[in-house]
Amino acid sequence: MELLTTAPEAAPVLDLPGTYNFRSTAGYRAASGTLREGGLFRSDALHRLGEDGNRRFGAHGISRVIDLRDAGELEAAPSALAAGGAETVHHPIFDAPAGLPELESPYSIAAVYRHIVIERADRVAGAVRLIADAPEGGVLVHCTAGKDRTGIVVASALTAVGVPRDQVVADYAASARNLAGEWADRMLAGAEERFGALDDGVRELMIGSPAEAMDRTLDLIDETYGGVERMLLQHGFDGDALDRLQCRLVA
Repeated sequence: MELLTTAPEAAPVLDLPGTYNFRSTAGYRAASGTLREGGLFRSDALHRLGEDGNRRFGAHGISRVIDLRDAGELEAAPSALAAGGAETVHHPIFDAPAGLPELESPYSIAAVYRHIVIERADRVAGAVRLIADAPEGGVLVHCTAGKDRTGIVVASALTAVGVPRDQVVADYAASARNLAGEWADRMLAGAEERFGALDDGVRELMIGSPAEAMDRTLDLIDETYGGVERMLLQHGFDGDALDRLQCRLVA
């Protein structure tokens, strides 16, 4: 008799007015349990939060927000998160403006993700450590779309605590569905007005999150470092930090 297996699903979008890709990782299976309710969240940028959005944000018990955007992005779209709530830590993955690394064109998801994994692994590890060492409460990781820089940081954290790869990939791939429509249309229209016609690679980089992109990225981490844990350990982590990450995320 053939056994049927069910592909994992990403957690659904949570209703947070002003965002499109705000969700929790709660309930994902890990090596020694399941991910905690109210533990780790991911999102697109928070610059459109209004009063209702801030009220609902507060209900999630998030104590630390890790903003992966660069200084230019912060200036163009400053966070609208109300003062006096969660601590915000600015931890840019890239130094270059506009949320992109200094790469020769053409840009593509594969090229940008390779750059992050090879050239910015210290920044990824630093972001994961900010998750591990956050004050009591939930942690939110976000960039502009919540799919590329956020995707690699969250995938690294999930993999480090033993979430299976197919679940990690499914969690990443959900972003394109969540961002489709108003968010994607606005981003593409703005880019086309500024730069002219966009090629397929740039369009995918802006609004796509194909499962194979994260699968290839995790393969690259395995090939380069011997796995996510080893990548973290080579860039400032130690065994105690991995233990803290496990205790924070896994129930």
